[in-house]
Amino acid sequence: MTIRISASLTALALAAAPLSGFAVAQEPGSISLDTITVDGESATGPVRGYVAQRSTTGSKTGTPLAETAQSVSVITREQMSQQNAQSLNEALRYTPGVTPESRGAGASRFDLFKIRGFDAVNYLNGLRMQKMNWVSPQVDPYLLERVEVLRGPSSVLYGQAPTGGMVNQISKLPTMARFGEVGVQFGNNAQRQASFDFGGPVDPQGRFLYRLTGIGRMENGQIADTEAERFAIAPAFTFKPSDDTSLTLLGLYQRDPKANAYIGVPSAGSVSYNPNGRLSRRTNVSEPNLESFDRTQSSAGYLFSHRFSDAVTLRMNGQWFRSNIDYFSVFGSSLAANGRTLSRSVSLSHDELDALAFDNQLEWNFSTGPLSHTLLTGFDAQSSDGYFVSGTGAAPAIDLFAPVYGRPITLPATRRTDVTTRQYGLYAQDEIRFGNFIATFAGRSDWAQNKTTVAGARSATDDHALTGRAALLYRFDNGIAPYVSFAQSFTPLAGTDATGRAFDPERGLQYEAGVKYQPVGINALLSAAVFDLTRENLLTTDLVNRGFSVQVGEARSRGVELEAKASLDFGLNVAASYTYLDTKYTRDNSGLEGLVPTGVPRHMASLWLYYDLPASLVPGLSLGAGVRYVGSTFNTNNTIEVPSVTLVDAALRFDFGKLMPQLNGMALQVNVKNLFDKDYVGTCYTSTTCAYGQGRVITAGLNYRW
Repeated sequence: MTIRISASLTALALAAAPLSGFAVAQEPGSISLDTITVDGESATGPVRGYVAQRSTTGSKTGTPLAETAQSVSVITREQMSQQNAQSLNEALRYTPGVTPESRGAGASRFDLFKIRGFDAVNYLNGLRMQKMNWVSPQVDPYLLERVEVLRGPSSVLYGQAPTGGMVNQISKLPTMARFGEVGVQFGNNAQRQASFDFGGPVDPQGRFLYRLTGIGRMENGQIADTEAERFAIAPAFTFKPSDDTSLTLLGLYQRDPKANAYIGVPSAGSVSYNPNGRLSRRTNVSEPNLESFDRTQSSAGYLFSHRFSDAVTLRMNGQWFRSNIDYFSVFGSSLAANGRTLSRSVSLSHDELDALAFDNQLEWNFSTGPLSHTLLTGFDAQSSDGYFVSGTGAAPAIDLFAPVYGRPITLPATRRTDVTTRQYGLYAQDEIRFGNFIATFAGRSDWAQNKTTVAGARSATDDHALTGRAALLYRFDNGIAPYVSFAQSFTPLAGTDATGRAFDPERGLQYEAGVKYQPVGINALLSAAVFDLTRENLLTTDLVNRGFSVQVGEARSRGVELEAKASLDFGLNVAASYTYLDTKYTRDNSGLEGLVPTGVPRHMASLWLYYDLPASLVPGLSLGAGVRYVGSTFNTNNTIEVPSVTLVDAALRFDFGKLMPQLNGMALQVNVKNLFDKDYVGTCYTSTTCAYGQGRVITAGLNYRW
């Protein structure tokens, strides 16, 4: 369904949700629509264009992004669709501060990325997706409405979380607009895909809404003799007995019988010289007949809200997530002096994890004299119970340049590890407005327990942590909003030191200053930020008691981030970013002090433009182009430098309905990622684990929407 809104309303980037009371003018070749009311964009709902106005991730209260005193980026559904993002890594490619695809083309089975130089975590609808061993939950981007990136510490609202930041994935939810969409897509690497998305009201009053989204995809992997398969379905149902009350039930079932390969190649022959020649990015150092990764994920959740009055709102969210994985891989361990004989190891694991997460919030809006308050209080909890049976052993060596597969492999001995985690948190946040000033103060208390049992030997930690956040922003009438902020984080650590004392949680501290600019009358949001972020209590080698660790490690990240998002009236969408990072270990006993963490570039930049050509020129034609630059990176001990790379993407879309009204809703879309087929290495972890980046990917899809 196509909705045309006047330029003045477009500038507000309002959600196109059909209600009642706003007439839409009909143009030649368009279809008649019911009247709608244009209301303010919700903090989780659809967005027209690339510029979201609100987000729940930064404050949990739907504070406008232009008034949020922390760096938050939103990748909208429209941007993901136009770029044809088929993984979370791909969706994050044009976002500042984020280093996606840290495992190169082999990252398809996991969402591996860094924010501000450090590993980050995933959330789904504001609730953490918990991990364990090889369990790392992944949701296909087609099932998402938007992706929100919070850069910097987030513990004050979300509990234990890495210092660098978090990514919050928002599911597609039922809407008041009745619609349907089906699509097919084909591409190189033998890709075949089919998708569907249906939804709308069940009854005339719109009290019952539904949505059903699904996707199936099969393709060959870039590494020789590997494949990927995915089948996912996500039902959602909303009950709205009144305008003040809403309950949404969410489901997810995702089956990944195959997921390419999670292996690398030696640095000699990929990023450095090898007398035997250069290794192909299709080089498979594993055993094609044995390499496997079989994952099944199931989830059920709810989103409940009730507005008692204009001043008081209750929100209660919950989620159950289960993951079951079978993993088997053969990978390189050391390269012989001849540069071609690679000794190998074998690893296998069976993992099962059940996780629960809840978040209950009460929001109060009130005034004390000239001060207006938005007070948020909350209690959240998360728990997980899981186990994995795993083992690692030796495997026969292989000739990299003349591989022979199928030699007998002795399966390694395995042992079972049971893992139980519990966390409970109480938090409060007050957003205080005085004229154009907005001050935010937040505090949190957390209790976290972790129990691990390995072959009958049990260890446990019991932590308590206090975290806080404070920020001040001033919004000028012309849309400029400078701010400063301070935030803390904590992450529990398992294990004990040489004396048997349990490790304290890792702590994080960030100072940030920035400015946001939302031009009046233009649908755009510009932002700039500088930050100084420190991680403390990192584990490092105990120099007195070898084999043990002590908590004297420290790492620091300083940098600058620039971002511009715009959806302009004449049909141009823009996403641009630049990142400068100065990240290093500032204290360490194992030789890392002064070194840059693995896979962290100093410079990153990107620009994506998508333009709907005027109907007078070529009716229905849209063109897109993007360029991505990632600076050079290093391996763990900084002995291997991975060269920088510049990649180009392109897109073309043709809306048949603009040319032939009887074909309204049908569109052809072609995307090319890495247009010039750049052969490059994404990351090196060790001298035998370097991951090639994704080569050129061409897809062509036909969609019909009504």
